[in-house]
Amino acid sequence: MPFFKPEYLLPAAAFLCLTAEATAQCPSTQNAAHRPPGTPLLPAVTRIEIENPSAPSKPYPAIPGSPVDRAQTTGGVVGKSSLTLIVTLSSDVASGCELPFSIFDAAGPIVNSVQEQSVAVFPALETFTRPYLTVVANGSNKVKITLPVAIRLGSSRIHRHRLGLSSVYSNQTPETPLPFEFQNNPVRIGSIYRVGTNTGPARAGERVEIAVTTVEPIDPASVYYNIFGGQTVKSNALKVRYGLSPTNLAQFPSLSNGSFAAFAPNFADGSSRLPIIISTPTQANVTLKSPTNLTQIPRVPTRPQLNTRPVAPAANDAPQSVVVSAQLYTESTGEGGETLSLEMPIN
Repeated sequence: MPFFKPEYLLPAAAFLCLTAEATAQCPSTQNAAHRPPGTPLLPAVTRIEIENPSAPSKPYPAIPGSPVDRAQTTGGVVGKSSLTLIVTLSSDVASGCELPFSIFDAAGPIVNSVQEQSVAVFPALETFTRPYLTVVANGSNKVKITLPVAIRLGSSRIHRHRLGLSSVYSNQTPETPLPFEFQNNPVRIGSIYRVGTNTGPARAGERVEIAVTTVEPIDPASVYYNIFGGQTVKSNALKVRYGLSPTNLAQFPSLSNGSFAAFAPNFADGSSRLPIIISTPTQANVTLKSPTNLTQIPRVPTRPQLNTRPVAPAANDAPQSVVVSAQLYTESTGEGGETLSLEMPIN
């Protein structure tokens, strides 16, 4: 008795033929010398629309006729940090085929040219790649591409770019890519406050936690955003630039490299927190430059007498407070937006 029954062979052979046929239908990214016979070139992008989350049946146009028709994002914010393009192609593409899209600047060459504006808006993820630009076809001439948008600080900006299919071979450059436009709004700082129920003055040596919030919740995925600039890669993850005034009354024990700390909203209220230590009187006074607070002992030729009246009020007798400031920051954008301050009395 044979191990394989003859009736099993035909379905298996047919399956292999169908698989080969489906694979052959995928557009090739190879140049003409290496392209398998019968495989099509990459199709062209013939239309772009932008998904409208609030009205899925009414997408935004790629180029709006008025501001109300312009798609908007807030890079780095939950539910607003990405832009989904609905792309129509010049031909159907077999299901399962990978389509390599590229984003180009609004103007300028598209072959062998760094797209500086585009790489600053659509970040690389984790390493140096943008895997979201490779899309799997569904058997039709339409696909969706979801593009993460970089965090912006300070003010809104309208971005215009172009989208097309491309490969590593210059003779396989697609037809003229089509433009699309959207507005990216800034992440805004929300509040700064002292954690806990104690509203009285802080004591010397006390550890106090300061909380900072944003107006809208931050997307955890944005911690992996990187931006290319020339030969450098800069993080687009959100941070906070903290400040203390005066600097001799408190310190940030966890900040070893300047005054920047990652924005880590690990608490129920969406806040990122940082401890400060209130300096002891000895620590606070060591930075004083003027000796006028010391009791003066006059030098006289007769028996010395102690003058117990100070020339000026002692520093510890005067009311004191420390001001903690916070402003949002990313390595790729620098500081931006409003600076909030919290004044805290010290006992």
